[in-house]
Formats: sequence, structure tokens, C-alpha cells
Amino acid sequence: MKSLRKRLAAALLLTMTLAWFAAFALQHRMMTDEQTGLWDQSLRDAAVQAMTLAPDSLLERAPDAGLAVATTPEEDADQTRVQVWSLADRRLLQRTPDSPDAPFIADFKPGYATADSGGQAWRVYVVNDASGRVQVQAAKSTQALRENYVHRLSRGLIFATLMFLLLVAAALGVIRRAFRPVDRAGDMILRRQPQDQTLVPLAGMPTELHPFIHSINQLLERQRATVEREREFLADAAHELRTPLAALSAQAELVARSPDTPQRAQAVDQLRAVAIRTGRLTEQLLDQARTDTLCDSVPETLRLDLLADMVARDYEAAAQRKQQRIVLDTQACAVTGNLDALGVLLRNLLDNALRYTPAGGRVMVSCRDRQNGGAVLEVADNGPGIAPQERQRVFDRFHRVAGSGERGSGIGLALVAQIARRHGAEITLGAGLEGQGIALTVTFPPSAP
Repeated sequence: MKSLRKRLAAALLLTMTLAWFAAFALQHRMMTDEQTGLWDQSLRDAAVQAMTLAPDSLLERAPDAGLAVATTPEEDADQTRVQVWSLADRRLLQRTPDSPDAPFIADFKPGYATADSGGQAWRVYVVNDASGRVQVQAAKSTQALRENYVHRLSRGLIFATLMFLLLVAAALGVIRRAFRPVDRAGDMILRRQPQDQTLVPLAGMPTELHPFIHSINQLLERQRATVEREREFLADAAHELRTPLAALSAQAELVARSPDTPQRAQAVDQLRAVAIRTGRLTEQLLDQARTDTLCDSVPETLRLDLLADMVARDYEAAAQRKQQRIVLDTQACAVTGNLDALGVLLRNLLDNALRYTPAGGRVMVSCRDRQNGGAVLEVADNGPGIAPQERQRVFDRFHRVAGSGERGSGIGLALVAQIARRHGAEITLGAGLEGQGIALTVTFPPSAP
């Protein structure tokens, strides 16, 4: 049962049902005690009245069945029986009509008792007079007691059942009314258009729903920020692609018009360079677009040193073309993350270092475990480095370092920062090899157990 409304209703019904049965049991006990007390008191009153009415000359008279005891209508319905006995010779002196000839209590012991007489069970009160010569036994049939009890209990039970049903209906109504703001908020969110990013208002919502509404609003704010970033990304990407595509078109037109001359060969080289740059930009844009999907996948524990070795081998040929050298200084270390996303991070770090390091330079890739858990990945070079005032902006999308002499896309380090952030890692800039160039350090948190 996943519905909170149904679970609450079931819990209330169960609680009310248990309370109803507990109240019924308590009422049964109280009515039983009350009924027994009332009966015992009425028997005592009847016995005392009979004792008062019995004359002293009764001992010399024959048994009389005409004893009259004043009773209430309720006692008449209970059919109180009274016997007056002589204790000396155990002789019946008087009795009410329909009373048996045999004593209710055969041993004539005073007090309250339950006994069988004439094939029936009786509740009996026995009392002696002051002289100790006469005894009165007042009795009522326990069957009449049960019938009277059942009658009274039935009336109370009918009333209690009606009250229970009314309470159930009231509880269901209260639950329905209490969930009305939830239904209203759900309908409000359901009717929203996809482009509607306005926050859900808290006005009119119960205080208990405020944390839930706050969470929804925070989600909407994050979604709105994501949509805004994607919108800016698309606008920037379109702007960045417009320039190389225009250059590509111009160079292609120049090649088409130029005869087979050195100028044509130069135009072909430029066309090839523009095509390579455009392809690189497109690849980075695609990496940027699928980074969120990659980082949202189920993380796995992977060897960062093996990944660094594999990516470094992929860039060996590119480094050799510029007489550059890639140096590996890796130790076995593991991190938790997505293999493809971390591969994109490493490729962009290495590509950026090779691109801005002059011919004959060195790029060192190192990784190691941290003492307090996690791992550290570092890519350092001995290139021209980055001015301190530029270091905070190198992770901005489409930002290019001024005076670098390279026409990068401005996406690589922004992509690195995004992937590091999604993996809970921290990225810092420091001095490169021999105090030259730049070192980009990515510090990964400890892997989850």
C-alpha cells in the first residue's frame, strides 16, 4: 500500500477499531459490576423490607404464600423471590408467589451467594433477624440478570456502533480535507507547461508540506539553472562554430578557384587545419553534451593509473610530431567514477598540455593514492604557463588565454572542471615542471566502501 492517504486511513481505522473494542470491554466490565451491585442492593432492600413486614407471631403460624414485597417495575421484571424461614426448625414461614418450597441456600448461611434451586441458578441474599430466630432469603434468577444485562448492553452497543460509524466518517472527511492542499499542489504541478519554471507558492500550504515544497522549488531552480546553462551553451557553441565554418567555406572556395600553384597548396593546408580545428571543437562539444549523462550513470571502482597509461599511449604520436615527450609517473590507485567521463577528463588535460607546450617540451602525467583516502591526478608541463590573473578564468567555457599563440576551442578545461565537480573532486592550478609551465591537479575523494 503506497498511498499515504490509504495508509493513514487504515491506521486511523485500526486505532479506532481497537479503541472501540477496548471501550466495549471496559463497558462490559463496568456494566457487569454495576448490574451485580444493583441486583445485590435490590436483594438486600427486598430482604430488609420482608424482615420489617414479618410479624413476631409468624413463628406460630402455618406457612403463608401471600408475602407481599414492595418492588420497583424494574425489580418486578427481574422477579424477586423472597422466603422467610424459622431457623430453629428450618420451617418455611412465608414466601412470595412462584418461590420454591425448598430454601435457596440450604445451609442457611447469611450473606450473598449464587446457588441452584428448582433447576435454576439464583443470586441470593440471606439475612437473619436480630433475635436469630427468623431468616429471610431474597433471590433473583441469574437468567433474568443476563437478559437484563443483554438488553442494556444491546442499547449501549447500538449507540456505540452508531457513534463509531460517525467517527469513521468524520475521520475520513478530515483526511480528505487534510490532503486537499496536497492534491491542489499536485494538480498545479501537473498542469504546468514544460517551459514553466516558476516556483510552487507556499501560501495556503500546511506547515508540514513546506519542506516538501521547498525541495520541489530547489529542484525547479536547479532545472532552471541547467536549462539556462544549456541555452547559453548552445548560443556560445553556435557562435564558436560560425567562425571556423565560415573560414572552412572561404578556404574551400579559394581552393576551388585557385590553379595548381603553391597558393593552392597553402590554401589546402589551411583548409585541412580549419577542418581539424572544427572537428576538435565538434568533438569537445559532443563531450560537453554527454558529460551529464555519463556522470549520472552508476559509478564503478576503476584503476586511475591504468586509465592514465592508456590515454598517454593514445597521445604518443601527437607528441612525437612536435618532438615532445610524455613522462608517466603513476602508482596503483583506484577511484570511484565513470570510466568514459574520466577518460574525457584525462584526454582534455593531456591535449591542453601538449597544445600549449612548445616543441621539445615535456608533459608529465602522475597519479598516486592519498594517505587519508582518495587519489591525486596531476598533469604538468614546462610550457609558457598561465598568468596568475588568468588562472581563475581558464575553467570558463570558451575562454582562451591571451597571447598563447594557440587557437584552442576554450572548452577543454571547462569540461575538465565539470567532470571533476561531478565526481566530487577538487581541481587546482600550480607551478609546472622546473618551475615553468603549469600543473593541473585533480584531487579525488575517498572511494565509497
